[in-house]
Amino acid sequence: MSGSVEGATEPFAARLSALVARNASARPDAPAVTDDAGTLTWAGFAERVAGFSKQLAALGVERGSLVALWLPNGGDYLVAIFAVARRGAVAVHVNTRFGAAEVGDLLDRSGAAVLVTRSRFAPVDFLGLLGRVQLARLRTVLCFGPAPRSVGGLPVVAARCDGTAPDLSEPDAPCLTYTTGGTTARPKLVVHNQRSIARHGGEVRDRIGIARDGAALLAVVPFCGTFGNAAAMAAVAGGAHIVCMDAFDPDRADALIRRHRVSHLVGDDRMLDRLAASALDGAGPHDSIEFFGTAAFSPEAEQACRLGVRAGLRPVAIYGSSEVQALFAIGDPAKEGWGAVMPVSPDAEFDVAGPDRGELRIRAPSLFEGYLDDPAATEAAKSADGWFRTGDLAEREGGGFIFHGRTGDVLRLGGFLVSPLEIEAFLQLQPGVAAAQVVGVETARGTAAFAFILPTPDAVVDEADLLRTCRESLARHKVPVRAVPVDYFPTSNGPNGPKISRAELRRQAQATLSQPSEKETACTSASS
Repeated sequence: MSGSVEGATEPFAARLSALVARNASARPDAPAVTDDAGTLTWAGFAERVAGFSKQLAALGVERGSLVALWLPNGGDYLVAIFAVARRGAVAVHVNTRFGAAEVGDLLDRSGAAVLVTRSRFAPVDFLGLLGRVQLARLRTVLCFGPAPRSVGGLPVVAARCDGTAPDLSEPDAPCLTYTTGGTTARPKLVVHNQRSIARHGGEVRDRIGIARDGAALLAVVPFCGTFGNAAAMAAVAGGAHIVCMDAFDPDRADALIRRHRVSHLVGDDRMLDRLAASALDGAGPHDSIEFFGTAAFSPEAEQACRLGVRAGLRPVAIYGSSEVQALFAIGDPAKEGWGAVMPVSPDAEFDVAGPDRGELRIRAPSLFEGYLDDPAATEAAKSADGWFRTGDLAEREGGGFIFHGRTGDVLRLGGFLVSPLEIEAFLQLQPGVAAAQVVGVETARGTAAFAFILPTPDAVVDEADLLRTCRESLARHKVPVRAVPVDYFPTSNGPNGPKISRAELRRQAQATLSQPSEKETACTSASS
């Protein structure tokens, strides 16, 4: 599948090690990765990758081995990703937000024999958590930074990056797994091969223009998820400078962008909002940003976009998932807001069930191979002819599509299919309403809409008045049965960052209807 497209800077690589080798040869002294430990050139980065792959080889890591990576963003994490790929092994990305039970479950299900981690990372005590996990299949812990000789009965080996080992990578060999953002069920493990990851990095590189001299990526979204990983792969494919942040802080991010003349970054609308506010409250709009790929996850996305434009952050709508990879489709940089997006690959196909709106299906070079050790789930998600059923609701627009949310969130109200976004948009136009979330609840008359309202600062939203306005303006089946003001929306942590937990909102909505006499305190006591 290697080839080139119009405007491409170079042919697409089919192996991850080829991306590093190309940069080490073409720009050996150019900055590759910067983190709190300093800056590595591309030549230095390539040497560390080769050296770490030698240590992996000494531990028995070979083609097909599974190596878990549980690290904060930084040079060590990137070195580990490429060293594992160089061995022809599979990197099992572990979310840094996971607790002990989640880490133990993932390590045992994946069958990883080696875990690569870090001893010192302020928000998370990796080794302390690991000591509380019962592990049946893990046999060695490789650790960057000072560490004890053992943890939880497992030997701990200091990470080393000297020497070299043979490059065993192959284009069609599996190279990584992402965890899906599960809610009630355990997350599935999404498997990609080297060709899909490397080629997609090249195609994103060409679409966002990150191959030019002096281009720099602010890598703040965790590498353990597809949004952070896909952005990093595009930067490596372009030989760009990757400036790492192990945790997002808007003021620190603002300073790094100005210091390193960052040109590209990827995040969500909440990160966009906080970064824009930091810029406008401080040194003023940015002048180096060329692309801020932004996923809209919250009701305040449009407001964040407008603020981002004022701050010179150049927000652009993006679409992706663990199965098709982040940045699968990107919007028009000239258009403000979260409009239609277009696939980055000329060989990608998409289809929307129904004449204009329905479930999105995708067939593309960036598509995953399947779910690790779960053929039933793979068969349910992928058709025999290679189409992936995304479970996302989309509508066609021009030559692209607009993402409207998960099809599971679409409500059948009064015999009609209704997107919660439609009701939420109306509610957010009302005085005193900063944001709204709408979920379905079961009543004696069938499914009904239930709204949670986030008031603007110092505003008091009267539920009766708001519902009266809905009855005057909306079709009867779209009128929420309740519109409950809350302090905040509950969130859940996924591999690409926190998202509003619609499952928790549905639980709270149903509980509220079941106990109508109690004072409404939904969400104020929810764990975030």
